[in-house]
This record gives sequence, structure tokens and C-alpha cells, in this order.
Amino acid sequence: MVQYVITPWRDRNELLKVRQQLYPRAGTSKGTPSKSNKDRRHAVARISVWMQRGNCPHLVESTAILTSAVLNDNPGNSAYCVRAAYSAAFCRFVTGLLDSYQDKRRKLSMYSIAKTIGLPATYVELRHQATHEELPSLPKLRIAAQKALHWIWNYYWSQLTPELNANPGDVMAEPTCKACLQDYLHELDPRRRSELAETLARRSKDEVIENLLELDGGAHDIPTFWKTLELSRMFLVGENPPSSRYSANSADVPGATEQSLEDIRAEMAQMADSVMDANQSSEHDEDIETNAIADGTGSVVEVEMSVESVRSKVKGWSRWDGPWIATPLGTVVTRKGLSTQSGS
Repeated sequence: MVQYVITPWRDRNELLKVRQQLYPRAGTSKGTPSKSNKDRRHAVARISVWMQRGNCPHLVESTAILTSAVLNDNPGNSAYCVRAAYSAAFCRFVTGLLDSYQDKRRKLSMYSIAKTIGLPATYVELRHQATHEELPSLPKLRIAAQKALHWIWNYYWSQLTPELNANPGDVMAEPTCKACLQDYLHELDPRRRSELAETLARRSKDEVIENLLELDGGAHDIPTFWKTLELSRMFLVGENPPSSRYSANSADVPGATEQSLEDIRAEMAQMADSVMDANQSSEHDEDIETNAIADGTGSVVEVEMSVESVRSKVKGWSRWDGPWIATPLGTVVTRKGLSTQSGS
């Protein structure tokens, strides 16, 4: 005999769509914070409709009320009202979850049930404090709400899979290249960043560079700029994935690489030597030299370049070759003959 289960949602894909709106970081695209909050509000409103229909799972309802408390945590609202909203949402989440596992024949403590299902004991303690004692502080409630949403994701939402007979258009689309780049630039977990880097490496090089240039124009903070620069090096130069270049202690330092200070100094000295060589070579050249430059048609054009034009392109200081001679103020010393001219 077939047993039917009545659900408030139309099909599994509708439930997965709500999951994607509630957890945008774990979905296919990150988007802007304003768009993510808008999607989360739509998801909370849809779950409220499911609750009116009945048979809505408790963890789905708990996700909605916890998300609603987070969205209502705005600077303009009263701190006491925000604390009350967090406390009510958290207490309903813990109490409803543990009561669903309660044995009707033998009363069990909340701590024993929480240990059985893998719920942290601190959740039960915070629930007891919010119910029988003074309301917890706002920072403590904020952290607890985020941890509770993360626990619900691992316990319930991450276990959902799409239907096998679903239509191809209903299944969530594969993440786009731009979405993967946005996730990589905003992701802080090194392991997750390594996975995203491998996903980007399997895509077309031209597609990644094109989307990376679009995102590079909107990178105003230093960490995002460094991550964009590393991705450019990976696809243009062919370096290793950027995540492998970071050590465990340098994750919080933007652009911290394994390059030592001595290597940086050597590189700067090499650049300075190249500039000095360019200055010296321009001083010993002839007054007029001929360079052959190939134009677009393949023919050779004779171009005359004077020494003065070469010197004008070289900027910065140059080293003085010869003995040092003290000169009074207001005089000009030339290289030829070391002749002096009084300033007018």
C-alpha cells in the first residue's frame, strides 16, 4: 500500500529554491548583500505560508524565525527588542527540536536528548538562560543565531537532494563563471577557496579573464584587489592556485606570500640597476642613430632617433661619473669640461 506524505511545498524543487535563498553562500551565487537579504525575506515569507498550510517541518520553521531575527537586527531598532526576538527564536528552535525526540513513556532531560542528536549542550544552556533568567547579551545572541543556522544546515538542509524525475529546467543551474569568481573573492575558508580555484581552472581561460576584468573594476578594498591579482597571475602566467601560496598564519594578511624581504630587496636592486644601465647607455650613444622598425605590412622603415629624445624618455636620477667638486650656490656645472656659468 502506497503511503502519501502531504507537504506544504509543491515539489522538492520549490524546497530547494527556498534553501538556496536562505543560504546564499552555500548556493550557486553569492550576489550583493542587498540582493541576498531580499531573497532571504522572500524565503521567510514563503515559509510563513507553508506554516499556515500545516505539516511544515520544525527545522524549516526554525530557520525562518532565526533568519527573520537576523534580518530585523538593524541599527535603528531597539536593542532590547532585538534581544527579545533573538531569544524567542532560539528558544523555539531548541525546545521544539528536543520535544520532538521526547519519549512519552519516560521523561528524558534536554541534555540527554541533545547529546543523542548531536546538539551542543551550550544551546540548551542558552535556552535555559533566555527562558528563566535575564536575557543574554546581544553579541552572544547574534553568535548563537549564526551557529544555530549553521547547525540546521548540516543537520537538515544539506541532506536534501533534487528529485530524480525533475524537469531539466527546474533543477538548479550550474554556477556561472562570474558567480564562482565572486564566491572566491569573498570566501575566507582556505579549503573552500582551493575548491573554487580548481573549478575555475576547468573553465575556459578567456571566459575567466573576461569575467575577472569586469570584477576588477569594482574592487575597492585591498584584500579583494590582491585576490583578483592572484587569479590574474594564475590564468595569465600559469602559477599555482592562489590558495596554496598562503600559509595558515597569513590568511588574515592581504597579499601575504612566501616571498621573503631579501627577495624583495634583490628585486628592487635589480630594477634600479636596469634603470642606471639605461641612463649610462644613453649618455655614450652617438648623436644620431638609426633603428629599423618593422611596420604592419612587413616593410622596414628607417627612423632616426637623437640622443636627446632618448634622454627625455629616461626619468629619475642618474649617477654622476667623476670626482666630486664643491660648487657655490647659483652656478651650473656641465659634464663637458666641468665649466661653470654664473646664474643671473
